[in-house]
Amino acid sequence: MLSRVGSMVMLVAAAPSGLTAQGYPAAPRGHWAVGLSVGTASFAGATRGIGPTGEALTFAPYRPTMWGIGVTYGGGGGRVGLSAKYGEPGLGFRGAPSATDGGPAQGLLLIAENAYRLASFTGSISTRLVSLRGGPTLRPSLGAVVERWSAPGTPARMLLGGQGGMALQFALSGAFEAAIEGELGFTAASPFRPEDLPEEFRATSTWRKSLAVGVYWRFGR
Repeated sequence: MLSRVGSMVMLVAAAPSGLTAQGYPAAPRGHWAVGLSVGTASFAGATRGIGPTGEALTFAPYRPTMWGIGVTYGGGGGRVGLSAKYGEPGLGFRGAPSATDGGPAQGLLLIAENAYRLASFTGSISTRLVSLRGGPTLRPSLGAVVERWSAPGTPARMLLGGQGGMALQFALSGAFEAAIEGELGFTAASPFRPEDLPEEFRATSTWRKSLAVGVYWRFGR
């Protein structure tokens, strides 16, 4: 008799936990991912000038190769991430003289390689926009950026800005995934110090477009 009562007590005690497990499944855990990336960036703006004959002139950073490391946390939906990138932009001088004799305007581009050192730090959030079963995932993102520009013989210059991005991610073998990442960034200030520019130039806001590929390792699921 006592053994039957004990068995019933055990069944009653176990029933709520079993119902809870069936009715309310545990939320999926997020995972961490760390990875490396390489890409290139192009810049627009930064300065504006007028030449002696009215032609438009610009100085702008020129197409660095950017190496990066990043870490993200989250699940298949929302994620948060931090990244750091480094590159050595050149210095591009571009002139666009007015057309003469009815011919087309001729552009001029002069480049000084590796003129600057750029370290970029980004904090971002992203979400899943489209995901195909067993296929790639499209993820838009928004973030805040801190850039440190430096050149030999001049003080470093810190810029704050924002950026938006879109990444196409797809699984590789095991816990690895690859991504193709495009970003559009903006800083209200120029990487150039106004006192370092020629008289005919003034500093302006700066736009940045970048494209990179990365490989990430996911863990902690």
